[in-house]
Amino acid sequence: MKKNGLTFLFILIAAIANAQAPTIEWEKCFGGSSHDYGRDIIQTSDGGYIAVGSTLSNDYDAIGCHAFYNIFVVKLSANYITEWTKCLGGSHYDYASSILETSDQGFILVGSTASNDGDVSGNHGGFDGWVVKLDNSGEIEWQKCYGGTSYDDPHTIIATNDGGYICMGNSNSNDGDIVNPEGINKGWLLKIDSVGNIIWSQVYGGNIVTRFHDITPTSDGGYMIVGEKNLGALIWFLKVDEVGVVEWEMDYETTDDIIYGITQLSDGSYIAVGWTYDYQICPYEVGLILKISESGVLEWRRQGTYCWSQYYTVKVISDGSVVVGGDAKNVTNNYPDFLLIKMSQTGQVIWEQQYQETGRETLASFQQTTDQGFILVGSTTYPWTANHGGYDMWILKLSPETGIVELDPTLQFQVYPNPTQNILNLQIDPALLDTPYKIYSITGQLVHSGNLTAETMQLNLESFTEGIYLLQIGNQTQKIVKMN
Repeated sequence: MKKNGLTFLFILIAAIANAQAPTIEWEKCFGGSSHDYGRDIIQTSDGGYIAVGSTLSNDYDAIGCHAFYNIFVVKLSANYITEWTKCLGGSHYDYASSILETSDQGFILVGSTASNDGDVSGNHGGFDGWVVKLDNSGEIEWQKCYGGTSYDDPHTIIATNDGGYICMGNSNSNDGDIVNPEGINKGWLLKIDSVGNIIWSQVYGGNIVTRFHDITPTSDGGYMIVGEKNLGALIWFLKVDEVGVVEWEMDYETTDDIIYGITQLSDGSYIAVGWTYDYQICPYEVGLILKISESGVLEWRRQGTYCWSQYYTVKVISDGSVVVGGDAKNVTNNYPDFLLIKMSQTGQVIWEQQYQETGRETLASFQQTTDQGFILVGSTTYPWTANHGGYDMWILKLSPETGIVELDPTLQFQVYPNPTQNILNLQIDPALLDTPYKIYSITGQLVHSGNLTAETMQLNLESFTEGIYLLQIGNQTQKIVKMN
């Protein structure tokens, strides 16, 4: 599929929508005097947090590393006190990109290893996929290597309904656990049971070089995967069932677009995020969002507003809206900063916010927390004071967003919630009783009218299309936002 004319810039309505982006509640750096990177973070059942990444250090928070890069795990309490840190691996290169909490309140992580000593055993040769099961204090319960004698790199792990796990990544081996007669790089799915036994292992792409970037569970029990073919010449959307059988695939022809994250929406469609190159507006990358139908048809394509920005990950949050995570250049120091964008499922931006210190900050992962805030992890560099040296793992806790309820003291009426999906509550000064009200579209078309019959009323906006409207009462006007 070729890119079509659906490209357009985001309409920024954050200020109009009145929703205020979350603010930083607390932040911490972890690592040592060398380079330390955060790759994934989740909130745990005890209210705390666990983050995983890699470290080249062997001091400060990263004591006990074996040699070169090791996996770095940080467990925090709900009050962001460090409970424990662990370095995992051997004498070669080891890193992890994904972690889950298990039903026994332990943890399971996936990454890659070139080691076959220290904590690692069973490496087939070269880089193997490495799955490690930890107890709730970070001690290894079991570990297993998967792959062949070449390069095997699973970087995402998802829990399955049968108590096992799906690991997604890439491989160019053709021995051991991999059947790949062409011996070229291919997207790889690995299904294991609760104790790491292989249920099935499958590579995808035939005689074409392929690479998987992200995977999301689908409502029918299968999985949607996004990746690339032919070294990025095609963006590749691949739908598989629960046992890895391909149901359909879509090739999206491009010379400039890269997609790294995907999630499914409530209607079965998908939002995919990444970046593109549009040299007419920016000499660097520009964030990119695609909307794909449930059957694999491109519905729209939208570019972000920041020059030098990349989107890596996307999630649907508790209110049904979509949050995109990535990074974007800070114009004051020309370094990237963490970036979050909240938007509706149809792509209207609600708020967009950078989070930064004085160094180079790159976001890797985020999750909505139980208080409706967010926890973020990535990396930051010297010179700010909390940094131990080089790159550090950087964890940020964000507040819930604020300002959804409109409270304008200059008006004789108030509306809330704003934005709203269906019901808009209207509270008026008694002096406005029996006054007509009118609602106009942003283009000035009258779409609804009536009279104010009570001091507290509810207006049903369910039939309204998503967008910005103007509520007019007498000579007073208030912007309202309808979300789907």
